[in-house]
Amino acid sequence: MQQIVWLKRDLRVHDHQPLAEAARTGPVLVLYVAEPSIWEQSDLSLRHFHFVLESLQELEQIVRSLGGQMAYFVGEMEDVLEHLYQAYGEFRLLAHQEHGTPATFERDKRLHTWMTSHGLVFDEFAQNGIVRGARKLSGLADHWEAYMQQPLISVPQYFLSSDTLPEAFSERLESLERFEVKGRALYAGQRGGTREGKQLLESFLSNRFPKYHVHISKPWESQVSSSRLSPYLAWGNLSMREVVQATRLKQQQLSDRFEKRALEMFEARLRWQGHFIQRFEFMPELAEQTLNPAFDSARTTEDEALFRKWYYGRTGIPMVDAAMRALHETGWIHFRSRAMVLSFVCNTLRFDWRRPAHGLAQLFIDYDPGIHFNQIQMQAGSSGFHTIRIYNPVKMGQEQDPNGRFIRRYVPELRGLSNTFIHEPWLSPHFAELDYPEPVVNIHDANRLSRELFYSIKKHPDTVTRAEELLELFGSSRSSAPDKRRTEGEQLTFELDDI
Repeated sequence: MQQIVWLKRDLRVHDHQPLAEAARTGPVLVLYVAEPSIWEQSDLSLRHFHFVLESLQELEQIVRSLGGQMAYFVGEMEDVLEHLYQAYGEFRLLAHQEHGTPATFERDKRLHTWMTSHGLVFDEFAQNGIVRGARKLSGLADHWEAYMQQPLISVPQYFLSSDTLPEAFSERLESLERFEVKGRALYAGQRGGTREGKQLLESFLSNRFPKYHVHISKPWESQVSSSRLSPYLAWGNLSMREVVQATRLKQQQLSDRFEKRALEMFEARLRWQGHFIQRFEFMPELAEQTLNPAFDSARTTEDEALFRKWYYGRTGIPMVDAAMRALHETGWIHFRSRAMVLSFVCNTLRFDWRRPAHGLAQLFIDYDPGIHFNQIQMQAGSSGFHTIRIYNPVKMGQEQDPNGRFIRRYVPELRGLSNTFIHEPWLSPHFAELDYPEPVVNIHDANRLSRELFYSIKKHPDTVTRAEELLELFGSSRSSAPDKRRTEGEQLTFELDDI
């Protein structure tokens, strides 16, 4: 029987159960489908698609070197199934479970219905220790740990391939280049592919990790001391299991307590990744609905011009602008900057969290729905049981970028300013000569008003009741939590940017 391995966010051949299962069973067709209904969603963009194409280019070479067959199609998965059925008759579809948005959840349900109605098998395999269909979250951290301890799945030694290919499919990766995806190309960011991911993992565990926990809040230094593995985990170039096992092996080899602490903190982030994705699997509506709806009443700003100033880094607040411009240019900023720009737009400017959530998703090259929407709501303080983070970007810049190196790199208009004025250029006697806007808001006054407003909502009995329900629901999965300060630990992960 023809085996169809459908690739999604698992763009690798190693530690890949669907590929291994298919290779043991019969002729294999490895398939990637560019689905318009998925790529037209407001969270994906051209930079993501280019990362996928780069990953597929490398993957195709490996599959074909093992005798395998790869094919591509632009269209909806229901059409794919029809073409497969016409070409092969009986076939088996294999894939990893995708922990995506409500749109991907609904698509997968439709595919299961189609396959069942035709008497065919659609086998979905668990990935990264996440449990599908769990009715409660308690005990799932122990399941994650057991999964991480299992041996890695080897790359198949060879693939049998069929002489038949559905007429509508193409064996050429170039066939996907005509597929139009919104957004701008990313020219200075990380490239897709397992080779790139493995090289980063090796360099991190060899020499970049010792100051991981020291530089984690510093926008400039963290570009090196963070692992930068997040895109390769988000798109499946690497498996979480291989990263966890490599990290633990390195820890066993260390004797320096300082270095051990760095990798302990790194591994804690890996654990939190599973926690957030499991939470999203349990409640995918997190992508659309506010956890504690009481907070929606405070976020009513709809000024489109103001939003665009934030989004494109023209707020007149140097740290905010530097972070947003860096994100546009490279697709990556470190944890604290992500939290800061999100807090600024949701808590200082008081925009509804859904608007920046989708805008930021399009920019993060490491966008992972399960982590992203959890963290957006958490950093915006939409749960009621997390601390409402209202950052002062000026103070943050003075503490974490005291010499203005990060700001000068991404806001060239300010390069001529001294360190005295780099974080508050409007105080400079030469400000009028700069090609730089005045601040869109008085940070001190806006934050004071927001703090009073949000905390009055947080103290309301209905908000408290809902917060207690959420804490009981979400906290229960952390039976093996790496940090006893549960809710504080949760707020230390944002898009896995620091792993």
